[in-house]
This record gives sequence, structure tokens and C-alpha cells, in this order.
Amino acid sequence: MKKFSLQDWAAITFLGLSLSMIGFTLNTMDYYFLGLALTALSVSGVITSYVKSDHPARKALEVFLALGAIETVFYGYLSTGSLLLAALTVFIVVLVLVSFTLSYVLPKIRG
Repeated sequence: MKKFSLQDWAAITFLGLSLSMIGFTLNTMDYYFLGLALTALSVSGVITSYVKSDHPARKALEVFLALGAIETVFYGYLSTGSLLLAALTVFIVVLVLVSFTLSYVLPKIRG
């Protein structure tokens, strides 16, 4: 799998910031919350891909940004009642459950 370049991450961050600004100015909270989540995830991706440190602060920041993005989508659903954000919340929960299940089951199968 190809690693995203720094320009790719910058474009994704810009897209997220643009979505949040458009959502804020047009009072479309779906775009606002999706833009905030996309921005947090892209910054987390840059830290994961380009910061070569094993410092605990880096790992804590990655986890904080990833959880912040999930919480942003969930809070957006709770505050707006949007079906799009509800579908994203369900999708995120399913992905988390599948990842925890596979991380438990695959080592048992292999060894």
C-alpha cells in the first residue's frame, strides 16, 4: 500500500478545514462536524506517518486525535440528529468491534 505524501495529508487537512468553515457559515452542522473529524484524523495520520519518535506523548496525541474524531461525529449526531452522522457512527462502531475481534482471533488461529 502506498504511503500518503505530506502534500496528500495537507490536502486532506485543507478539505477538512474547508468543510468545517462551509458548514459553519451556511449553518449546515453535518459539514461542520465532518470537517472537524476529517481534520483531526488527517493530523493524526501525519503524526503516525512522519513523526519517528517512540515518545509516549506522540502516542497519546495520536489516540487523543483519533478518539476526538470519533467523538466529534458522535456528538454531531446527538446534536443534529443527522442520518449521515448516524450512519457514520454505526460504521465506526462496527469497524472498532471488527478490529478488536480480529486482533483477538487472528493470533489464536495462527498459533
